[in-house]
Amino acid sequence: MIGDPIAHSLSPVMHRAAFAALGLDHTYDAERVDAAHLPAVLDRLRRGAIHGVNVTVPHKVAVIALADVQTAEVSRIEAANTLVLDRTGRLVAHNTDAAGLRADLTRHGVTATRALILGTGGAARAAIVALQDLGARVAVAGRDAAKALLLSRALGVDVAPWDSLASPIAPYDLVVNATSAGMAGGPDGGPIAAAWARAPRVEGASGYDLVYRPAVTPFVAAAGSRGISGLGMLVEQGARALSLFLDRPIPDETRQAMALAVARHLAGAPGPTG
Repeated sequence: MIGDPIAHSLSPVMHRAAFAALGLDHTYDAERVDAAHLPAVLDRLRRGAIHGVNVTVPHKVAVIALADVQTAEVSRIEAANTLVLDRTGRLVAHNTDAAGLRADLTRHGVTATRALILGTGGAARAAIVALQDLGARVAVAGRDAAKALLLSRALGVDVAPWDSLASPIAPYDLVVNATSAGMAGGPDGGPIAAAWARAPRVEGASGYDLVYRPAVTPFVAAAGSRGISGLGMLVEQGARALSLFLDRPIPDETRQAMALAVARHLAGAPGPTG
């Protein structure tokens, strides 16, 4: 895993648990890498010195230009979080975030037809793609109206004014927090909790928070029994990255080991995520 900063990453905890569950004598490390050293790290991957790279902020966009090929999902989201060599030796940029969210929504039995995304950054883009692929019509809301409009044009979504959160597709059956608000050590979660409260919703609408630390964020608390933490998405996107690294399917038992390792770590080591 590379990023800057990186010490807070939970990927080593998750992937080491997966290797142990699979009986593999592999290692997984987090390495702080600034923008100037990205090409050198990817050269190590090309030479086989390392066998795969996960990418976190702030490099998810920059690595795309350094890869030989990008998947269609990377092209849509305009961000990559996993780099591997294919069987012809090409460096391929993948994004497992959208697939991770799709899988976790399915696991929770959430079938959205009209979804509202709170936020306009890279996480919001992944959430939009995930929900569009599940057949939902999507609206996006953010304090920066210009960014919301850009998302609307790029990905074909509606724009909901932040102040009212009304839109042509209201009421919503799913509201997703794709901001960092409410994250331990991060921005205040109160405004996002308030956004849930004022969003027009159908009865039984679900609230999904991409933030998973703390386990019950202000947004999840506001959604009550219909609130879902992003921990499942974290595990699902990690399992998909692991599958790319190993070129094999990841069994459910391994996913469970990954989730348990992260949950135990969070219970004993509260702090910011990344």
